[in-house]
Amino acid sequence: MQYPEILARLAEAAGIEPSYWDIFGNRHDTTAGDMQALLAALGYPAATEAEAAASLERLERADWMRLLEPVTVLRLTGGQLWTTLTTPESQRERPFTWLLELEDGTVLRGDTMAADLATLDTREVDGISYERRNLPLPSHLPLGYHTLRLLDRDGTLAAEGSVVVCPTACWRPDFIAAGGRAWGVACQLYSVRTTLDWGMGDFSSLRTLAQATGQRGGHVVGLNPLHALFPANPAHASPYSPASRLFLNPLYIDVQAVPELAGCADAQALMADTAFLGRLRAAREAELVDYPAVSALKHEILRVLHRDFEALAETSARKQAFADFLDDGGDRLHRFAVFNVLQEEFPGTPWMDWPQDYRNPSSKAVLDFAAERMTRVRYHLWLQFEADRQLGEAADTLRAAAGDGPVIGLYRDLAVGVDTSGADTWMDPGVYTVGARVGCPPDAFNSKGQDWGLPPLNPLALREAGYGPFIDMVRANMRHAGALRMDHAMALQHLYWIPPGVSALGGTYVSYQMDDLLGILALESHRNCCMVIGEDLGTVPDGFRERMAEEDILSYRLFYFERYQDGLFKRPETYPVQAVATATSHDLHTIVGHWRGWDVALRHDLGLVPDGARRLQDDADRTREREVLVAALKDQGLVPETFRADAALDEAGLTTLALAIHRFLARSPAWLMMVNLDDLALEEAQVNVPGTVDQYPNWRRRLSVPLETLAASDTVAVTAEAVRLERAHAVPVRR
Repeated sequence: MQYPEILARLAEAAGIEPSYWDIFGNRHDTTAGDMQALLAALGYPAATEAEAAASLERLERADWMRLLEPVTVLRLTGGQLWTTLTTPESQRERPFTWLLELEDGTVLRGDTMAADLATLDTREVDGISYERRNLPLPSHLPLGYHTLRLLDRDGTLAAEGSVVVCPTACWRPDFIAAGGRAWGVACQLYSVRTTLDWGMGDFSSLRTLAQATGQRGGHVVGLNPLHALFPANPAHASPYSPASRLFLNPLYIDVQAVPELAGCADAQALMADTAFLGRLRAAREAELVDYPAVSALKHEILRVLHRDFEALAETSARKQAFADFLDDGGDRLHRFAVFNVLQEEFPGTPWMDWPQDYRNPSSKAVLDFAAERMTRVRYHLWLQFEADRQLGEAADTLRAAAGDGPVIGLYRDLAVGVDTSGADTWMDPGVYTVGARVGCPPDAFNSKGQDWGLPPLNPLALREAGYGPFIDMVRANMRHAGALRMDHAMALQHLYWIPPGVSALGGTYVSYQMDDLLGILALESHRNCCMVIGEDLGTVPDGFRERMAEEDILSYRLFYFERYQDGLFKRPETYPVQAVATATSHDLHTIVGHWRGWDVALRHDLGLVPDGARRLQDDADRTREREVLVAALKDQGLVPETFRADAALDEAGLTTLALAIHRFLARSPAWLMMVNLDDLALEEAQVNVPGTVDQYPNWRRRLSVPLETLAASDTVAVTAEAVRLERAHAVPVRR
């Protein structure tokens, strides 16, 4: 083979796609330079023909010179289940005993040899011919994670791999399966203002919202990602660039709801101090979330409360619950706590720049460090314990408020990636491809593409790990949840990788083991009784939404995007059944912001527009959009014929507009419809402006009205009742 052919074959084996089509219908071919850069990031250098040939040989050896696959993911369809057996041609009559240890400890066994099995493929590696054959497994295996072992005739272990047996689609509640239509309220929890908060929304704020939603007939409360960020750097505020997707942000803990507070005189005295109260008042009254101030206030009290917690008897119910939590969390929880203490030890330094001995979580230096600072480690463990408890109580509040009615629960959000310098990359450095970054190609909203700066999961390493990091991540985010939204769900099929040293315009797609990931997602969905929502906005590959529908993964449909080619809004009955229908998202304008053209003005002010874009033309386009929007609402009889597309609507007019849009969406047959808390509060500014870092206060904008006031308002009462009635009468269409 010549170098171009070797390079292309190596890229294909590594999952690098040869081309992609952008949202405008243009084809982009992956260049040799892109392939070389991404292959190097994946650990397969290919800068020369010799390097490429050696990398291809190494990759093929790993694939063909092992008896069993590291993991086999199967769907329980009622037919024959198979894995594969790979042997040299010369060993086709080598006898094996296979043992399949089920998750419950039951062991199934049988005997086999390659010569008796159907051949799937052959390959010559290092001059030796290898054969891959189907190895049949029992057809009625239970769902779950099982272990397959091959033994030689003398009983020695020859190979081992995992077998994951999964349902054919994700879970859905009985009332949805019976034709019911659900609705709920979505919020950015940090932005929720209450009369007793400490400068940002917390889990008690969530309980208040859950109570109000459940009492008004809502089935779900939606949330931004609750992922752990960086305690040593609280100004790092983006929930979509977390330190870990496995654990919670302890700033959501309501200090006043911690059980130890009632009996802790020291903490109560600190909280009564005049200076402390002044700082608390300033944080509470701030227009924006001041994360460093909130963090300082909370940790000052939480550290005192942790001291009292440690003084509790080991036999107390609280200490027993903590011990159980640590057992459930295992090594990952412990390592996460150690990582946070190491961050305190090396402030402002990414873990890749720590002393060499501390970059490996299993090193003796790290183990000794953790042992010497166990009190500090246990503090971070306790924070996770208390955060988990308070989140669980919020979920229970929603279920209790719903009474005997159907309920879905909390709707959590899973970010598409993690920060390069975070805990997850430290714990699993080989599974993340540090150097490459995740983003998306140019589209109508971002003419230069987007570079999210997040390291992608290495699809080859992920499979070698038996998908363990993916399983743990999904399971952690389904905890206390009845629905899980997967940000940028196309990552299940492929991700747009940006090679080192180039802009977002120079990226290309790398594919993932979609069938395997979807199977695991379905299994965890059923085990946790948790629906799955796939955020499928932007550049969506052909057939992806159809596959999501087959898997009972809900499509994410935004009102302002559901248009015909001529710009007219689609009628509500045209929305798909397997969908979430909502007005807008955290990355887009609010209802009021769109109506007033706030987003148009901001994009021009910040220079976030394509070359040649003119403010006057964009304003004229927005005027036309308002006219089209009003026409769609009048078509449904949701606003009076006298309603005008006037940007200068007063508060009453904006309230009428928001109610009409929510009723419009509630009429759709979509399984789930969400009302954004921002739109109930008639907020104008959006919480995040993609493409900005310091130019806009992303993730810090707070609600302008306290939640208690908003929840008791006529606006919420009228909207909830209108949505409830529309949902009850929404007629599902046949899919």
